[in-house]
Amino acid sequence: MHFAFKYAGISGTLIIIAISGLNLLSCKGQPEVSDELVAQVNDSYLLINQLNYLVPENIDPELNLALKKNLISKWVDDEILYQAALDDGMKFDDKELFLFEKYRKSLLIQRYLSLKIDRNYRISQREIEDYYKEHSKEFVFKDDVVRIVHLLMEQKDNAIFNEIHESKSLIEIIKKYYFDNKSTTERPNGDLGYLPVSILPSNFMSVINRMKTGTISSPITSDQGYHFIQLLDRQSKGNIKDQDLVQDEITLRLKKEKRQMELERLLKDLKDKSQIQTYLSKVQK
Repeated sequence: MHFAFKYAGISGTLIIIAISGLNLLSCKGQPEVSDELVAQVNDSYLLINQLNYLVPENIDPELNLALKKNLISKWVDDEILYQAALDDGMKFDDKELFLFEKYRKSLLIQRYLSLKIDRNYRISQREIEDYYKEHSKEFVFKDDVVRIVHLLMEQKDNAIFNEIHESKSLIEIIKKYYFDNKSTTERPNGDLGYLPVSILPSNFMSVINRMKTGTISSPITSDQGYHFIQLLDRQSKGNIKDQDLVQDEITLRLKKEKRQMELERLLKDLKDKSQIQTYLSKVQK
């Protein structure tokens, strides 16, 4: 039996996005500084700074090198195909040119908004409390959940077992004996927060169902070792979450609301200074 929690890994999406944009980053004509050149197809050149645009920051050095090699190879293939397309007289149609221009404008708009309205909006505790009172029914548990502290000991230690039996805080035991340093995604130790009952092993739930809030279980044996559980809380599906559990979510909502208000104010000011005309009758034809 394995007590494990699954987390989404890093996919290849970032690499795919990076590779797909490489054919747009070529230079015509010999670059002034030859040391910057990393690839060439006929009269088109790829420079090191252009390549670096597509590589994420703080990436592992080994992955960095492998990614750059793939990007360069992909750029060469794309550039060969791109030049062949031009030689065959292929051009962008009106729709494609319109979409390119629309994308270019969206980039400038985002930069402009970042300068004008993106800031660290301050949210007071009073604002959070008022929002929670008005919207509390939006913050409900979607499943039956339990909040537990978990400790896994691979070897039996009667002295620690007795100490756990006498203790009122499994967290203190975990910190005292540095079991938190041994915590992994597959074998987590510590406060695991609220977990859906459905993801917990059945032998855990058979024990938890008999426990009172605050109590610590006797050791539960598995092929991993000995598990101890302290039940901190249990909530049924549909119960409203306490404010402290949704504090961060409320803060984020309020920041988005304030940013939206700033955006609307900015748009109103700009519209007041602009000449605007629409011709909806033509759309209805």
